[in-house]
Amino acid sequence: MYTDLLDKGYTCLRRSDPTSALVRFQHAAALEPEKPQAFFGQALAHIELEQSEEVMRALETTLRIDPTYVPAHAYLGIEYLKRYDLDRAQDALECALRYEPSNLLVHIKYAEYYYRLGFYHRAVEYLERGLKGPHGANEHVVATARQLLSQAQQKRKSIILREPPDPRRLLQIFARFGSRKSKEVAVNEHVELS
Repeated sequence: MYTDLLDKGYTCLRRSDPTSALVRFQHAAALEPEKPQAFFGQALAHIELEQSEEVMRALETTLRIDPTYVPAHAYLGIEYLKRYDLDRAQDALECALRYEPSNLLVHIKYAEYYYRLGFYHRAVEYLERGLKGPHGANEHVVATARQLLSQAQQKRKSIILREPPDPRRLLQIFARFGSRKSKEVAVNEHVELS
């Protein structure tokens, strides 16, 4: 019953019906709450439904049940990236890579991390490394990796930099600029009130 619900949930996701998939995954989780797969499936459905907080809850539940569940670490990295928390994003992706260094999905998510930041050179490196190794991924995952690789290679051609700077350093600079702006606004408001 549990496996059937998971299979039906993933079928719904492939048919672009995340609401029906979510119902299947929730039923599976109610049947076997000690297994992580249904909670991870819920996270995927919530991603499709663009429900960010629910995605985080489902991924955290997955990892609470099984701290070594590699796909949850990989997706969690991207969720942290969407929240501009690069340190936690990179930590989650590094954790996934440590657990399964040849997992193609992890390489895709790490490449997505760099792609979203505009560091296409690094995205290409991760995808090429992932596709070269003995990944054992299914056809859909391989096709996704090749498609992202093609996009990253095209984007890389238009970049002048050979070795991009660390993205965390750029965010630190932006954070300092933002806090300086906040102080200026506070001082201006104080002067106007006086």
